[in-house]
Amino acid sequence: VGGDQMSGVIMNFYGRIAWRFEPFQVCGDHLRRGFESGLSSGVVRGFNSAYHAVKSGIISGEKLVPLLKEIDFYLHLLKTYKDEIMRNVLLFCRETVSVLIDKGEATSIEAEVVPINASQEPVFFHQAYRAFWSGYTVRCHYFFEKCSQLSGQYVQFNSFILKFYHGLNSLDVLKKKKSHITRYREVVRDAISAMKGAAAKSEWNFTNKLHLLEAEQQYLTKHHGRAIELYEASIECAKKSGFI
Repeated sequence: VGGDQMSGVIMNFYGRIAWRFEPFQVCGDHLRRGFESGLSSGVVRGFNSAYHAVKSGIISGEKLVPLLKEIDFYLHLLKTYKDEIMRNVLLFCRETVSVLIDKGEATSIEAEVVPINASQEPVFFHQAYRAFWSGYTVRCHYFFEKCSQLSGQYVQFNSFILKFYHGLNSLDVLKKKKSHITRYREVVRDAISAMKGAAAKSEWNFTNKLHLLEAEQQYLTKHHGRAIELYEASIECAKKSGFI
């Protein structure tokens, strides 16, 4: 199998399928090898693996400064290989990592995303993700809803991760709001249901997320003792899986 074919196989399996049962970190390692395989054959396809590797890094809590340097390395190479779609999605990822590091105050770069006829899903996802970690709950909900409406379901990005953060954000909104809460409750129920199904297949990737959603729900309903137990279980699972 040639390097370009191998890169495609790795990207399709570890970028789109394996996260359901393989640890995110394992997927990221294989995707980086897929990038190297594709690059050795001189094809742009390897950058698809690079993008999915970065996505896995963001999701699994990799150290942010090395991840930012990795993205910059890919962007530097794209000056030669010239793929505007890959450049755009990597710039979205870069800005997200920059916001997580220092709100973009010192690590952001002057780089415009080139308008192209492609899915808006990465744009909406990264806007929502940044808003979540910046504490902008209403903005976060708006962009997650935009993301989910593109085709009636979440597309491209890991749908369970989207539902997890959408659920957490909705729980945060429910702590503050006393009206217009039906939609937020629906999101929480959907998120918990999705995490239960995902955790049944990959305890490593999703059990900590399930426990955190359940803990927040118990806290919201003033079952504080049970909430503490679930928070502790979530932290323990996250440590075991190398997320913290």
